[in-house]
Amino acid sequence: MFTISRGRTCALTSTVFLIAATYAADAQQIQRTPALEKLVKDAQAEKTLNLSWGPSLGSANGVKLLQDAINKEFGINISVTYTPGPAMPQLASRIIQEIDAGKTPSSDLVLGAETTFTQLLRAKALLPVRWSDYFNTITPEMQTKDGMAVHIVTLVTGIHYNTELIKANEVPRKMADIFNPKWKGRIAGTIYAAGFDRIALSRGIDVIRPVVKKTGEWAGGLIRCGENERIASGEFVMLFLDCGKTDDRLLVEKGGPLNQVVIEDAALTTNWYWGLPKGVQRPNLATLFAGYVASPPGQKIIETVAGASSHFVPGTAAYKVVKDLQAKGAEILTQTPDELLVREAELDKYRNEFQQLLRQK
Repeated sequence: MFTISRGRTCALTSTVFLIAATYAADAQQIQRTPALEKLVKDAQAEKTLNLSWGPSLGSANGVKLLQDAINKEFGINISVTYTPGPAMPQLASRIIQEIDAGKTPSSDLVLGAETTFTQLLRAKALLPVRWSDYFNTITPEMQTKDGMAVHIVTLVTGIHYNTELIKANEVPRKMADIFNPKWKGRIAGTIYAAGFDRIALSRGIDVIRPVVKKTGEWAGGLIRCGENERIASGEFVMLFLDCGKTDDRLLVEKGGPLNQVVIEDAALTTNWYWGLPKGVQRPNLATLFAGYVASPPGQKIIETVAGASSHFVPGTAAYKVVKDLQAKGAEILTQTPDELLVREAELDKYRNEFQQLLRQK
């Protein structure tokens, strides 16, 4: 997840105009059906969208570029206001509290990963949307049950590593490759045992528990995802597991020498979704904005500003990453919010155990 400085706004605006020209064919994939035409008209009447989330999707710069692209695509004049907010789980908790108190949600859309949306689904905090009625490019597999959420980003887990301390021929490809004796005490884990719990849901606890235990034994410390400077500085040679595959170009821009590689036998997806909270004041504009981001032209914009995209949308970087992994025989592990909702207790049990194992020192 990355933020883009104000100084890059003009450059990014120019980039998006180039993208708009290059991917004109993608834009044409949004068919102007009667349902979409009505949505656009109703969205224009709502005028202003209020959004809030943490530092991701390009933050204010990304929102401005998406606002301008939507206005150009549909020939309307809406404005989108972005307010920096908390991390995804905290934002979901705040939205739920506002709904329970009968207050207007502080954001017209909720952004979150699958575990965040499990929380929102359990609280019955979301409105159903018939996404495919409006956007022909939004397929059933991009939606949760009853259209409570729509998929916008896929991140695939692996490792972030220091390219000066790990040679190209030493880069791990499998989980067993992590435990090179020269790296003992120099590996970082995450304080929240990112990804291991959900891999256990797919692969079984007995498969992943020994890996987590050994990671705890070999780790020199625990950090948060996004603390890339601690890897770039050489404090750690790598982070295993990380929170997902993003654009390597942005990894370098954020202070290389850094790279990221997907671990082929731990290729777990982290998926981000949009959802409309109950009590949303601008449901049509929220639907239009979210649906556009989930469609090819919106995907090109967030791919540029945030290095992230959905593997469900052909032509995106995430689509290529997943296809390349599958061509190598890797199994892509994924769970939807609906699937996680019925396995919450199991997931919590694994997470608690694995966090303890990583802290065993």
